[in-house]
Amino acid sequence: MVKHVIVFNVADGTAEEACFRMAAEAREVLIQVPGVVGISFGVAVSPKPAYRYLLIVDFANESVIDLYRDHPIHVRFANEVFRPMAVHRITTDYRMLYGA
Repeated sequence: MVKHVIVFNVADGTAEEACFRMAAEAREVLIQVPGVVGISFGVAVSPKPAYRYLLIVDFANESVIDLYRDHPIHVRFANEVFRPMAVHRITTDYRMLYGA
């Protein structure tokens, strides 16, 4: 399994409820990309973290990375919904060696 991990902050003035709606849409839309097997979203426990939000997209394996990056469903969501809101972000793919 590969975890596509994004930590991010939203644009100034963006209501937290709007971020929650975006995360719900991500779950509905991105799961349609072949090889995507799960979506997780979280909010930092600390009141002043470097990055407040977390979005994890689980891929079945490493071959999904390129498919996902170029898939029209992901491209549309990323360009029209996610990136305009998540202006400060770090994205990294992790190959899972073990876990719960």
